[in-house]
Amino acid sequence: MEASAFSHFSKGTIVARNNDHVVYRLDPEYGQATASVYAVMPGVEVISFNFQTSRFIPTFHSKRNILELNHCQEGRAECKMKDGCLQYIGEGDLFMNTMSNHSHCIELPLGYYKGMNITIDLEKFTGQLSKYLPDFLIDVQGIADRFFLNDECYFIQAKEDIQHIFCGMYSVPIEARTTYYRLKVLEVLIYLYYFDVASETQKTFYARQQVDIIKQIKKKMIEDFDRRFTIEELAQQYCISPTVLKTTFKGVYGVSIAAYMKEYRIRQAASMLHKTQKSIGDIALAVGYKSQSKFGAAFKEIYKTSPLEYRSKNQIKLN
Repeated sequence: MEASAFSHFSKGTIVARNNDHVVYRLDPEYGQATASVYAVMPGVEVISFNFQTSRFIPTFHSKRNILELNHCQEGRAECKMKDGCLQYIGEGDLFMNTMSNHSHCIELPLGYYKGMNITIDLEKFTGQLSKYLPDFLIDVQGIADRFFLNDECYFIQAKEDIQHIFCGMYSVPIEARTTYYRLKVLEVLIYLYYFDVASETQKTFYARQQVDIIKQIKKKMIEDFDRRFTIEELAQQYCISPTVLKTTFKGVYGVSIAAYMKEYRIRQAASMLHKTQKSIGDIALAVGYKSQSKFGAAFKEIYKTSPLEYRSKNQIKLN
């Protein structure tokens, strides 16, 4: 079966290829990205994404009746949909959309993303499904119509059933991936066939103007990360209510402001431990911790080791 029948990446460079598998190195403006494309059935491809960047322009499949299923394993993605809505995919979520409401730009608020994409050409695949499930008739177009009755995208928030389907797809040995992915595509279609569409509460859509303000606030905080801003102070400065600030920030970045800045400070500290000879006390102060003991506890919570142990294992030998 020919790989990359329709999920080509025109701005990518092919770094590996065989009969049913193509690996692209993508070239986003900042960072690195790869896409591994597996042709698993006629009209069906599974794409494994690994991004270390903040922004990506996805492939657009023009004039095709395409269904996309996107599962997030790690990170977070902001999808700017054709209808103007901003959707956020977090760890464990399954996001479904059609090409009539595709995302023309994907931003990665945390700077990284790993996930799986199942791309189905509904016209090409519909007639093939009976070969794989001869005793179980599934109308794939009917599934799509049911999920997109009121909108052209649909969210299934992280839950055990979704995790059960996708978890093995990230660890299966490379020689078994095509066969394994084929089985998983069939499994997810059966899952969607029985899924109660009306039971799932859809995630909140966020207005672009509010999101832009939240991004300005985040930029301000990380540029001056040794300072402790209060919610009230930021809300007043950016003319936004404290409640909207807190809820929208969590919607965009997946965690509270406090949790986001805590991890950011500790990761900056880890970089200093790795690259400089500064004392642990000075590093603690540099990232906004007046108490070295509180810094040590926060560091261990994230890195599962003390700052001193981390430095001894990771520090670059400086001349």
